[in-house]
Amino acid sequence: MVASPAVVAPAPIPVRHCDVAVIGGGPAGSTTASLLAMRGLDVVVLERAVFPRDHVGESLLPFCYPILDELGVLGEMAQRYVRKPGVRFLDVDGVTATTYCFGQKIRDPSYLSFHVLRSEFDELLLDNSARLGAQVLQGTRVESVAFADGGATVEAEGRDGEPVTVAARFVVDASGRETFLANRMRTKVAHKELERTAVGSHWQGATYEGGLEEGMIQIIYTGGDKQGWIWVIPLSTDRLSIGVVVNTSYFRAQRRILKDAGAVGWLEALYLQEIESSAFTARILRDARRSFPIQCNGDYSYLCRQKWGDGFALVGDASAFIDPIFSSGVYLAMNSARLLADAVATRLREGVDAGRRALGGAYERIVGAYELVDKLIRLFYDPGALNFAQLGCASAAFGDFEHHRNAIGLQHFLLAGDFFEQANRYNDFVEQLRDPRLFRRYQKLVMDRTEFPADSSCGMTHDEIFGPMLDHWDAVRAERSL
Repeated sequence: MVASPAVVAPAPIPVRHCDVAVIGGGPAGSTTASLLAMRGLDVVVLERAVFPRDHVGESLLPFCYPILDELGVLGEMAQRYVRKPGVRFLDVDGVTATTYCFGQKIRDPSYLSFHVLRSEFDELLLDNSARLGAQVLQGTRVESVAFADGGATVEAEGRDGEPVTVAARFVVDASGRETFLANRMRTKVAHKELERTAVGSHWQGATYEGGLEEGMIQIIYTGGDKQGWIWVIPLSTDRLSIGVVVNTSYFRAQRRILKDAGAVGWLEALYLQEIESSAFTARILRDARRSFPIQCNGDYSYLCRQKWGDGFALVGDASAFIDPIFSSGVYLAMNSARLLADAVATRLREGVDAGRRALGGAYERIVGAYELVDKLIRLFYDPGALNFAQLGCASAAFGDFEHHRNAIGLQHFLLAGDFFEQANRYNDFVEQLRDPRLFRRYQKLVMDRTEFPADSSCGMTHDEIFGPMLDHWDAVRAERSL
């Protein structure tokens, strides 16, 4: 009699136990993971991509500075990246412009922010999370999260297709536009008032002028049916990030026209068409060449109604995403992560009731900041309201504001990223600009003054902005691309 072969049971899937599982390793996820690890908690990050990965959103705000310092990456960033002293808004005519230099209102080193290559920046932050003690699993796609018995089980697929199971006391969803938990809870809502599509790429061989030579981001109104804008960001001494944001209905109409005309590469044709429609970008790109694949993101504004529960929280783009007109995305994500990390630490160390108070307080500030930025964005797109390119740099206006002496001061701090600490005061200011009577007063005191300089300079030198180390990093990047 032949014996039957023994049946070997499959080996059980090893379970990783931790305090916090973070879904996503972008700036929101890595910041959350780093700060929780610094507080002595066990953290596992599950990131579906393998870094470096391409990403848009290269311009940071001055208010990122203290977070970057706390994370311990500020010194390396100062060696790698172009500094950003301000922002210049140009009107649709390509002539009328207003420059906002952060150093006019910010009196500490943070007035010089950064422009970053997001592929490098995101990798730097995620590597820093691992350095600080978080366990980082790249190439790991989360498939499900089950909450039970005061914790959660996260099931994922690893880089080589192997199953990954993580048992966590708390889950932070930082999955970005994938909005992992919100999609499954059916709490994601489109922002119908801000239906926009963005198309962008990088250029080399461009002419640096209008403040680009000093590291300033350029924001160009496009007007008309486009209801959009163009960004121009100096990422190095010879690399510009240039993108176009337009109303999605306009984008679809142009796509149809180009396809009907037989355009094979209709997306590139649309992008070049919009770039060339701006006198400023057409001029600086006369002898330039595109050096990066065109990226397109459509209908990207949304919010998620439920932000947190006793065992989970949403942060960064997994919670909400709004138009990036004010370069606010990375700062909103990272500062939200900072507030969330404190609240999650309280929840895990002091219990559910203390956690509810901490999370509720954190999200009151987070939601307030997002609502303020949302109001600013809608104000930017309102053709009958404020035109940032026309405001100039007047002084001594609206002296009745206690915290900042004048409206231009408020404008500077808003553009620098002061969304969280003074949200109520700024909300009042924005609402005044929407009131026709009060807006006329603002126009008389601020916009119609004679001392408006159209100067595009913040008085910075080449070395202060581009720095001697950038030549080294540009050479390293060029070698990597071979």
